[in-house]
Amino acid sequence: MLIYCQEYDGLLSFVTDTWTSPNLKAYIAITVHLEQNGVPPCMLLDLVEVPESHSGANLAAAFAQILHNFRISDKVSHLFCY
Repeated sequence: MLIYCQEYDGLLSFVTDTWTSPNLKAYIAITVHLEQNGVPPCMLLDLVEVPESHSGANLAAAFAQILHNFRISDKVSHLFCY
């Protein structure tokens, strides 16, 4: 899947989900969504423990690190809404 995402020419979309386990550990899951021959497959990209709380800064850092690890940071455009 790593190479597939790196070489994919279309748009990649990401969805995140966060939660805290009963033992108070914070987690983030990231799925990647794309289109392949008219079919919209969805794949789990990664599931990691966030070292601290679910603050925006911590989640953004975890997301950025995952994109870097999978070498797909260049496939993300930055959109800021105010």
